Amino acid sequence: MARNPEIEGILKAWWELDHCQPTEKARRKGTLDGLLAQVVARGRGAVTPDQIQTYLYPQYKDYCRELRKAGRISVQQSAMKP
Repeated sequence: MARNPEIEGILKAWWELDHCQPTEKARRKGTLDGLLAQVVARGRGAVTPDQIQTYLYPQYKDYCRELRKAGRISVQQSAMKP
């Protein structure tokens, strides 16, 4: 699915935060927070980071499904190689 590159970056950072090692959580959260802060600043505070994440949540779930599906396909393809 084609998305705005900025939204794609937020979704990727969110996924990385949700799936990283515990030792990486703070750094990954900082990355996501920074991307969200850019959107908030551009909107001059009309929205909060939480509102952005709430709005993007359905897209985030789709993004996760796409990644899981792509992972299954690559595993299946590698299992089929001689």
